[in-house]
Amino acid sequence: MVTTKKVNTKELLKHAFDMMMLLKSKAISVEEAKAQSNLIKQSNNLLRYELDRAIASQKFEDLNIREIEESAENE
Repeated sequence: MVTTKKVNTKELLKHAFDMMMLLKSKAISVEEAKAQSNLIKQSNNLLRYELDRAIASQKFEDLNIREIEESAENE
């Protein structure tokens, strides 16, 4: 399934609320709700990383984040 929907905090919260309502109405199982919750958490972690990266780029103009990421991958 391919989607062009943008991910942002507002959409993640809406999705989490929708999952809570589906769980409350017993339209989905607790296991499915937990799986959705884990996906939301990972998406939020990625958004936080992008924000932290953007802040670091602004704060430290000469910082080459790609080099840091590549060296961390090689360890």
